[in-house]
Amino acid sequence: MLRVHDSCAALSRGNSRATGVSARSHCALELLMNPRPSMELRNTILWIHALAGGAWVTACVCFVIAGLAIAAGSEEQMNFALRAAPRIDGFNVAAAIIVLATGGFNLALAGVARGFNFSAQFGIILAVKVLLFIAMTLALGRALSITTTLRAVAGHSRAAAVPVATTRTVRWHGAVAAMGAIALLCGLWLMGS
Repeated sequence: MLRVHDSCAALSRGNSRATGVSARSHCALELLMNPRPSMELRNTILWIHALAGGAWVTACVCFVIAGLAIAAGSEEQMNFALRAAPRIDGFNVAAAIIVLATGGFNLALAGVARGFNFSAQFGIILAVKVLLFIAMTLALGRALSITTTLRAVAGHSRAAAVPVATTRTVRWHGAVAAMGAIALLCGLWLMGS
């Protein structure tokens, strides 16, 4: 049996115009329809998932460290809250989207590989990971709403609100980091099963 990439290479060398399907489209279709996805594909998606999750947790840990290290009420804290925090949160949103997409793809690939016959333990750990992801996303949303509200406040009120807002966002990011660490450990368990 030809492996997916072998048949894709053969197609790209052949006359794909005769079939009306581009070589790239054909390869994408084969990847999606292949009953036994290649280990390379599964490993690549798994690593992207793990790296995005790790990046999300790391960004939250860095946020907490920076938020705690900056003097309350300082100009530096104002700059952190108004400039750095939204950028870090934007990165976290992108990481969360990647985690969600690759997590769904990983589950589909694992299901295909196992004939969708998962153990009860796998289901429990997966449910824990899904609940953690939902809680992490809600916590990130709360931190984003605090930052957005802070940016909308003007003048002297903003200066007074920054220390309180920074403390709250640090707590939310700390919660995301703690839940993310647990989710990463659950992911290690799932990799072994």
